[in-house]
Amino acid sequence: MGEPARKLPSLEESSDDPFRLGWRLRSVRLPDGRADLVEEPLTAEDLLDPQLGDHLVQNSWHVATVYRLFDILSRRYKAHPDVFVSCGLKMIWGIPGLQEPAPDIAVIPRVRDKVRMRRSFHVLKEGTRPALAIEIVSEEPEQRSADHEGKVGIYERAQVPEYFILDPPSPSEDRCRLTGYRLNAVGRYEAIVPDAEGRLLSKSTNLWFAPAHRSVHLVDAATGEQILTGDEEADRLRAELDRLKNPLRV
Repeated sequence: MGEPARKLPSLEESSDDPFRLGWRLRSVRLPDGRADLVEEPLTAEDLLDPQLGDHLVQNSWHVATVYRLFDILSRRYKAHPDVFVSCGLKMIWGIPGLQEPAPDIAVIPRVRDKVRMRRSFHVLKEGTRPALAIEIVSEEPEQRSADHEGKVGIYERAQVPEYFILDPPSPSEDRCRLTGYRLNAVGRYEAIVPDAEGRLLSKSTNLWFAPAHRSVHLVDAATGEQILTGDEEADRLRAELDRLKNPLRV
C-alpha cells in the first residue's frame, strides 16, 4: 500500500502544523476489518529516539549542511578502512532505558566492515561507538531543544567522546554558531572552549571546526589545510589548471 498523500503546510501555518516535526505511518484496523495506514505526527520525544521509517522534516539549510559535512568527512576518511562516517543512522546502544538517536553525522573508528549495508548501528555487536557525533540544529524549538538539551545527556551516558552542535546564523549574526562537549576523566561532558577565532578542536578527529557565514569549515589541525568537499576540490583543480595554461592572466 502506498503512503497516503498529505498537503504540505505553507510557511505561515507551519508553526501550528502538527506534522511540522515529521510523521510515521501506523497500521490501524478499520470497522469493516480491513487494515489501513494512517499518518501519526512525531513528537519532541520522538526526535530523541526515532524509529526506522520515520519521516523527519528538515529545512534546506539543514539538509545542505549535513551533506556538506558528510562529503568532507567521507573524503577525509576514504583511505581509512576502519573509520566509518554515518549520516542519520540510528544508534543502538544496548543500554536499557537510554534513548537511541540518529545523529546527523557520526565518525566511528575501529569498524570492521565500513562498507557493509546497515539500517542501524549496534554498538555492542560492532564492538565500537562513535568518537564524534554532530547534530545540525533546525528551526523548530523542539528540534533545537532536542539537540542542545536532550541529546547531551544521551551521548554523555553512551560515552560518545565528543558531541558538536551547529546552529544556523541568526538574523543578527553573520556566521553559524558551534557548541561542543568532550568527556572528561570521569566520563562527564565538559564544554569545549573555543580558540581566539571561535574554532573548536575535535581531538578525536584532529580537526578544527571553524564557524562560517552559512556553514562550517574543517581544518586539519596538523597541517592547517582546509578539508574541501568534492565540488570545492574540483573547482580548486580547475582554477589551478587554468592558471598553468594562462600564466599571464591576472
